[in-house]
Amino acid sequence: MKAIMKAFNRAVALDSSIHRNLKVKMPENYSFMKNVEIVPLTYSEILSATMYYPVMFGLQEGVVFPFAVTGINGKNIFLKENGEWKVDTVPNVCKHYPFGVFKEVDEYTIIFDEIYASEDGQRLFDDEGNETEFFFTIKQGLTELARDFHDAEECSKELFEGGYLKPLNLEVDTKLGKMQFHNTLMANIEYLSKLQPEKLYTVNSKGYLLILHAHYLSLRNFKLFDIFAEF
Repeated sequence: MKAIMKAFNRAVALDSSIHRNLKVKMPENYSFMKNVEIVPLTYSEILSATMYYPVMFGLQEGVVFPFAVTGINGKNIFLKENGEWKVDTVPNVCKHYPFGVFKEVDEYTIIFDEIYASEDGQRLFDDEGNETEFFFTIKQGLTELARDFHDAEECSKELFEGGYLKPLNLEVDTKLGKMQFHNTLMANIEYLSKLQPEKLYTVNSKGYLLILHAHYLSLRNFKLFDIFAEF
């Protein structure tokens, strides 16, 4: 993912030589997400995310990607005071923090939030510079995360270039405040309704038709912002 999630305070690229003696203490809950309003989504979670979050597509430096809206005015409305998530669908990128992946051109780099470096944490590398079992497991998860982000970008790119997404400038007025979205995209439902059967079949066979409709309907989830405002 090219954009770094707002939760990262001091993101650095992980280097086995520079960070040979690094120890990491993993967070106990999702409190690090308390100020995050936008979360990038991977391909495998788009449909499940539309159950609770407004899901849209962003356009940044020529890259199209799906994202979920989790909050407004610096407050994540899906997070409880004790750091637990209010719904059972937690965005994948949150599950790997304080680690993550950052894409430059076609290469993914592992990043780390330095605020979680701790003397009483777990080591990433042993005295010989080899990966510890702890970091090996972390790295496996990040590799799958990178693949999932890649699939999300490929799907989004195909939808955009095929004319299935159209520009969206949206202002949402909730009890928690107003939100404005620029450089975003949403499903071009009018275009979809005019597709020839063979083209519609192709889009449906790839699973993209379901994604488009689910994302379109997910904009109704902004109503949850009003509901959560009352609690």
